[in-house]
Amino acid sequence: MSNEIIKWIRVLLIEDNPGDARLVKEMLSETQVAEFDLIWVDRLATGLQRLTEERVDVVLLDLSLPDSQGFQTFSSVHERAPKCLSFC
Repeated sequence: MSNEIIKWIRVLLIEDNPGDARLVKEMLSETQVAEFDLIWVDRLATGLQRLTEERVDVVLLDLSLPDSQGFQTFSSVHERAPKCLSFC
């Protein structure tokens, strides 16, 4: 496989731990298959607002956030952006 960039992928990371967010950012920057535009927010409410305002291809989602816990967190994201890929 060549090192050509395939496309830009916009990723919304909803994660309240700055250390975990930094690790995700570093991992995404190391790939040679695509370029990632990372948007990081630390609350579900902020993430849901961003989903309303911007095009997002993928959501990386922490299920233990200060303003939401467990399956309800995923359900809220899926309800707001049902066609967006979401990973927990």
